[in-house]
Amino acid sequence: MIGWLRWECLCFRIGWTQQHDGGQNVQNPVVEKLREFYEVHRQDLFTYALSLTGCRYAAEDAIQNAFCNLLRRGKAPEDLRPYVFRCVRNAAVDLLRSTQREAATDSIFEILNGQSAPIPLPVQHEIEHLMQQLSEEERETILLKVYSGMTFKEIATVRGVSINTAASWYRRGIQKLQDSIQEDP
Repeated sequence: MIGWLRWECLCFRIGWTQQHDGGQNVQNPVVEKLREFYEVHRQDLFTYALSLTGCRYAAEDAIQNAFCNLLRRGKAPEDLRPYVFRCVRNAAVDLLRSTQREAATDSIFEILNGQSAPIPLPVQHEIEHLMQQLSEEERETILLKVYSGMTFKEIATVRGVSINTAASWYRRGIQKLQDSIQEDP
């Protein structure tokens, strides 16, 4: 588990504190739902944001901005997972626009280190190189499907496209990766 951006830091940043009623903590159900979601999915959110921004600090900022907006909103949708990922995506895109940054410096493998089976460094570089050859849509869809385990329906919601479009981006991206691998001896 990564140690950045604890839930308490998010709450502090927007000025939210637990209300006390006669010494008893009063939990806001929306805040609690978002907190539980964040604790379970923060690594996936970070990996996704990093894939969009290419910079771990920008990824952290995007997640923080998205959750600050969600907490200020005060209500959570029924289908929370794709909604939150879309909020993080929008925050990352806004951040890239506002700072005119280009995505591409930090490796997702640095962040995933310890999260899965170790991958040799040369293989990591080859995978990153191959992924950069894909379109943004294909790359993002593959990352959401493979690293975050999202369904095509969830990916479609995150990206604001039809399920068929999300599935097509995934299939096309995977096919391009397979073709690239077969070309290399």
